[in-house]
Amino acid sequence: MALFLRKTGGAISDDARKRIASLKPLPTLDMWRNPVTRGFARRLANEEWRKSLDKIDFQFRFSATNFGGVDGVYMETDSADNASTDPSPLILFVHGGGFVAGGAEVRAGSVLPSCHLSGCDAFGPDCSLLPEAVFPTQIDEADQAYRALCTEHSGRKIILFAESTGCAVALAALMRWREEGHPLPESVVLLSPCIDGTGASDTHIALDGRDPLIKSSHGAYARSLFRFYAPDHPLDDEAVSPIYGDFEKLPRMLIQAGSREVFLGDAARLSQHARRAGVDARLQIFDGMYQGFHADWDLQEAREAHQDIADFIRAL
Repeated sequence: MALFLRKTGGAISDDARKRIASLKPLPTLDMWRNPVTRGFARRLANEEWRKSLDKIDFQFRFSATNFGGVDGVYMETDSADNASTDPSPLILFVHGGGFVAGGAEVRAGSVLPSCHLSGCDAFGPDCSLLPEAVFPTQIDEADQAYRALCTEHSGRKIILFAESTGCAVALAALMRWREEGHPLPESVVLLSPCIDGTGASDTHIALDGRDPLIKSSHGAYARSLFRFYAPDHPLDDEAVSPIYGDFEKLPRMLIQAGSREVFLGDAARLSQHARRAGVDARLQIFDGMYQGFHADWDLQEAREAHQDIADFIRAL
């Protein structure tokens, strides 16, 4: 079965083929729930994700900072210093990690290339992790950071940029800002969105056993993860699972995902719902790619994805 999982089509790059062959499944949810194994699983995931920074071939720097009482990381690249737009847009990066691991710096490989190519810098809040903090803490933190950025950088356009489960946090915050009449970000970029805690997307079945990182068990993984995230709320609550929310009057969106992801259906449904609500939403599917491929800057596919993101941002 493992050999079948590692078969790849001829259209993807040789580097991507090698990367897919080397991928190891993420720790199981039982490991995250167990206080004895949680620390080990978190270190294992973070160490693997941090390796993505070694693949970056341009200059970047991190600064620990705080916006709105939320600690995080300010990210800059040399191209941001020389950006032609004055002032350049500012990215608010909401990191992924399944709500249980990760952080702005650990997951920075997913956003730094877009900063480099677009001339933007970014702030990534370190959203609280499970089980130390549960829903809606993470949404509140993204909310506080965004409002502070709007105040302290009032002359700059803000791009909301999120990945994986961070997309659930970012979209819930976005809908909150709209309902409260707060100015919205100029645009939204969502990578491999995981935004349906009910696990209803068909790809949880169609791609189960074919995703090299996540065993969906026909959506049971998503349901267990989101129950861990929001134990006292229905899984189809729009603040928990934003796919069930109202998308009217939201900013233009760029949604990217890989064809091997069990959460691919979430991305497809999101683009459909957004377009039906009148949102300028663009969906891109990258053949053969897996969740988190954006952090593998040495892959041709990741470079093309980030170039498309940069073009989307510069089109402002």
